[in-house]
Amino acid sequence: MSAMTIATPARADGGQRQEYNVEAGNLGDALRNVSRLSGREIIFSAEAVNGKRAPRLRGRYNADEAVKALLVGSDLTAEFRKDAILIRGRSDPSGEVADRPAEDADIVVTGTHIRGGESTSPMIVASRSKIQDEGLTDLGAYARTLTQNFSGGQNPGVVGGGGQGGSENTNSSSALNLRGLGPDATLTLINGHRAAYDGIFQGIDLSAIPLAAIDRIEVVADGASALYGSDAVGGVANILLRRDFRGAVTSARLGAATDGGDFEQQYNIVAGTRWRNGGIMVAVDYKHVTAITAGQRAYTQVQDSDATLLPRQEQIGAVVSGHHQLAAGVQLEWDGYFNKRDAVMCNAFQATSNCTTNGAKIETSVRSYSMTPTFRFELPHSWELSLSGTYGGSKTEIYSPTYNQGKITATTRPNYNNTFTTIEAGANGSLFQMPGGMARLALGMGYRSVKLDVNSIRTTSTGANTPVYLFSAKRDIYFGYSELSIPLVGADNRSPLFEQLLVTGAARYENYRGVGDVLTPKFGLIYKPTTEVTIKGSWGKSFKAATLFQAGQAREAFLAPAFIFSPGSPGGLPVILIDGGNSTLKPERATTWTASVGYAPGFAEGLRIEASYFHILYKDRVAAPISSIVTALDPMYADLYVLNPTLEQVNSTLASLNTGLTNQSGGPFNPSAVGAIVDNSLQNISRLTAQGIDLAIDYRHKLGSRDQLQLNIAGSYLESDQQLAGGMPVVQRAGIIYNPPHWRGRAAATWQRDNFSLTGVASYIGGTLDNRFQPSARVGSFTTLDAVARIQTSEERGLLGGVDVTLAIQNILNEKPDSIRTTNPAAFPFDSTNYSSIGRTISVTISKTW
Repeated sequence: MSAMTIATPARADGGQRQEYNVEAGNLGDALRNVSRLSGREIIFSAEAVNGKRAPRLRGRYNADEAVKALLVGSDLTAEFRKDAILIRGRSDPSGEVADRPAEDADIVVTGTHIRGGESTSPMIVASRSKIQDEGLTDLGAYARTLTQNFSGGQNPGVVGGGGQGGSENTNSSSALNLRGLGPDATLTLINGHRAAYDGIFQGIDLSAIPLAAIDRIEVVADGASALYGSDAVGGVANILLRRDFRGAVTSARLGAATDGGDFEQQYNIVAGTRWRNGGIMVAVDYKHVTAITAGQRAYTQVQDSDATLLPRQEQIGAVVSGHHQLAAGVQLEWDGYFNKRDAVMCNAFQATSNCTTNGAKIETSVRSYSMTPTFRFELPHSWELSLSGTYGGSKTEIYSPTYNQGKITATTRPNYNNTFTTIEAGANGSLFQMPGGMARLALGMGYRSVKLDVNSIRTTSTGANTPVYLFSAKRDIYFGYSELSIPLVGADNRSPLFEQLLVTGAARYENYRGVGDVLTPKFGLIYKPTTEVTIKGSWGKSFKAATLFQAGQAREAFLAPAFIFSPGSPGGLPVILIDGGNSTLKPERATTWTASVGYAPGFAEGLRIEASYFHILYKDRVAAPISSIVTALDPMYADLYVLNPTLEQVNSTLASLNTGLTNQSGGPFNPSAVGAIVDNSLQNISRLTAQGIDLAIDYRHKLGSRDQLQLNIAGSYLESDQQLAGGMPVVQRAGIIYNPPHWRGRAAATWQRDNFSLTGVASYIGGTLDNRFQPSARVGSFTTLDAVARIQTSEERGLLGGVDVTLAIQNILNEKPDSIRTTNPAAFPFDSTNYSSIGRTISVTISKTW
């Protein structure tokens, strides 16, 4: 789809009249001229205007009047909205464009490679303005609001750097974790192409892309490996950058948590220009956030007051995106980004002393970048050929001194360097005429290479340097894909109960050098018995190799005090815990299917309801088998531990590890006095299932000539369980502490009058069951209310022209996470993987269009 981005705030009445002198000719070019001259966003597909001509436009018009004049005799209609003008055919539009409100109608469907095609999976679409209207300031924060997403995995809000259910805060990045399958099982794309992995976990940092630089984000919460590759087991997200921009917008934001900490400063500028054959957009964003410490929250007063709940962060990001027509039928597109983030956190090992007395201070520095040029060639018979290449990287450097009685006993410097290279060619076009329309085909092939270099050195108090683990791993992947769309019933042959019937099929072959190869299929169906009802279904296979770090990381041993375990350690003796990688890991495989029903009743214009059911069967999932170390000595894990080990068993275990033993027991290590040895290193879990229901309701309604109401409701219900091996009990995951809850819901309502809007948001995260101790206990749910007011000045020029002021109050009632039981006094007594420690925040944002 082509989208002309506004340069000044759009007006609901079409803007002021101005002089136009547009010669008769190609309709698409004429619409682009009106968009450029008026600053109004005009959205249309290439197919809608293909072969259509516009009459000469001469005289004074506002944007709405100019578009109406150009569409005379074209059999196209225009839908005029506050933020955009949507162009489409007079017949009922198809697919996602038809079923969504105009604000979200400018989508290039992420769930398919076919131009103008339709995704057979449900899709979530959020524009930049919609995200901002809800008071959110970055894509990481947006991801944590998705009801299909689990905030565990990689999240800056995970306390203590990690350890709650295997979640981590390695470098304060934010990764999607759809259905709670892990950040490495959700694929994130930028303008449809891959980026380098972040840190040591095979996820992509969404927060590296400034919100000011994006046009929208699209999320398909359905297995998509046959379309996009083997990482897309839980789904795929596509971050679409602003491609056309004229003018400049500057913005400044200040905000803070009322309970203390989280003082945020954010400044950004977006600038761009257009020329006859192209355009460019550049965005730069700076953000500084102070830490939240345990002493600033009532429910963590038993911890050391300096212990970090949310790390201090400083981040600067830059994005560039543009395009230029090199010749007739030849287009060059490019996009790239650079991100620099520094973070500091303080982990106290004891509740009675700070991290620089007994603990560890962790300073991280992340540098990530990516650049992608793409050439597009128009071919005969409506075919298009594309050739693209991406080079990117992400480097994390960590400096972590460990303190004992106020003295540095060791300093660890882990460095993780990811690099990524890919080359891909694709072709897309029409095949032959079917009764319901034109059959279409997409083909592609390519090569990508991922590399991870790990260099971790420990320096002792004597100055001796000891390698903790050093390795370099590279993986080459060759792939090819095809996707076919066959319309059996369409506008030309529709009949009662058969408005549309479309079937799709896709297959992707991937060869992982040194791991194996696989062919993953996917089939889809779209059936519309009436113009109001849309039924979709998809079934597919997925494949994912173990990440480079999972297979290559060292196995580490920790000596843990006996009191943290339930049931307790034999004799009250400390326990050796083994974590780390496994070079013998097998590939993961999954089968996914989804069915959805969408309803857009004719009697309620602007209303759309969609309900979907999903089912995922995940086999050989790579994971640490014990999700909570507290329960490590439970009899269900009997195959993973040895009770009362002999001195020979202890020495033999430690000799097999090249990292030595980290003593966290609080006392000296005596190898003959060990209560148990627990092996929680990664392994292929036999089976994991996830299933549930998603519900989405969108409603947009005009209240008279000046007012408009928009309502968005989303809810998800999840059931999931896992079995470590055949014959072992099936263990529930969803609804258990440090795992996704069963229920999540979110509702947002926006009232708009002219240049003023008021948004209210209610968010619900269900409670969980803490079964680590007996008797089990409930962890309470988490409900927040937000309010955002936004006003734009009516002046178009001058100092006050184009000024936008936003006041946001989030978590108005200052909801706090429920307390949980702990056996370690230094452990934080709340589930940070599900419930935020930030509390109520107030922020003000001022932006100006120049």
